[in-house]
Amino acid sequence: MFAVIERGKMVITRIVVLCLMLLLIPACDKANNQPSEDIYPWQIILLSDGKTRVFGITLNESTLNDAVTILGRNYKLGLFETPDQPLSLEIYFNEVTLGGISGKFVLTLEATQEELKILRQQAIKREVLESGARRYTLTAETNDALTQKRITSLSYIPYINLDEEIIRKRFGEPTERVVVDQKRQHLLYPEFGLDLLLDEEGKELLQYVDPAEIEQLRQPLIKKKTSEKS
Repeated sequence: MFAVIERGKMVITRIVVLCLMLLLIPACDKANNQPSEDIYPWQIILLSDGKTRVFGITLNESTLNDAVTILGRNYKLGLFETPDQPLSLEIYFNEVTLGGISGKFVLTLEATQEELKILRQQAIKREVLESGARRYTLTAETNDALTQKRITSLSYIPYINLDEEIIRKRFGEPTERVVVDQKRQHLLYPEFGLDLLLDEEGKELLQYVDPAEIEQLRQPLIKKKTSEKS
């Protein structure tokens, strides 16, 4: 019993320390003030050519091979298809720790729909997920050939929960809020190409694109919200 209590105390202490770390680490989101390492989710570097760099990955420039040097080689690659979305090529990193903060990463690779349809035909396995989406497993040879594909977007799910105070201190006030329900809302930062899903009961989801592509994240939210009201 005492061992269980002590382990519980250790877990609580670790959570408190992580929360304090999130509040105390210097915030930085502009290229002129960037730290030596951009390894935290709020360190969004805006480059002069309009691209975004986060976690050391430059969207629409860095390749999967570049990401592997930062996030590690423990990843899964799959081709996904949903009834209302086009095919997408995604890379999933289950657990990565950067700067003492752990989380999951999902990267989307650049590819045309024609290229993805060819990959679908070459897939060695197909499975239907609970969401109704289809996931296609590709051959090892295909996976190796895709390491030079560029990353177009990045999604991050931190293991530690982010509350309003931490988000406000790290990212500032959002330009727009899209409410999903009483517990969830999307915080939009178009200047950073960021859609941050704040979830009071679950894990937060941060989606990064180049600022010029923020409407790809925003429009589906607005469309869904409008359809719910009608």
